[in-house]
Amino acid sequence: MELDNNSAYLGNPLLKRANVAVEWTEETISEYQRCMEDPLYFVENYIKIVSLDEGVVPFKLFPFQKDIVGTIHNNRFTICKLPRQSGKCHHINTIVKVRNKETGEIKEITVGDLYEEIQKESRTDLP
Repeated sequence: MELDNNSAYLGNPLLKRANVAVEWTEETISEYQRCMEDPLYFVENYIKIVSLDEGVVPFKLFPFQKDIVGTIHNNRFTICKLPRQSGKCHHINTIVKVRNKETGEIKEITVGDLYEEIQKESRTDLP
């Protein structure tokens, strides 16, 4: 479902901005409930990532990722022993180092600020 500019987040017609009314049907309620009960179904059907080669594609979990999602969903308390620098963070103020591909400059930036910069760049790339 694509949204008009008044309802879209940051001009992206695929993202709903806050406080936009949504009409709930029996079908959407049922789908919402299914997603709540089965996080793997939600990930496989609704989460998309940007591939440099293919553009926007569904997020395909590796088997170990499916195991982690299932464990977290089925257990109230979960401890995961995971490696560093594997593309995860849990707070928007996490500091990361990024390198400018053109100048080689390395700077520290929060994940939240990096996200905002990426969003600005993607808006300028839209037709």
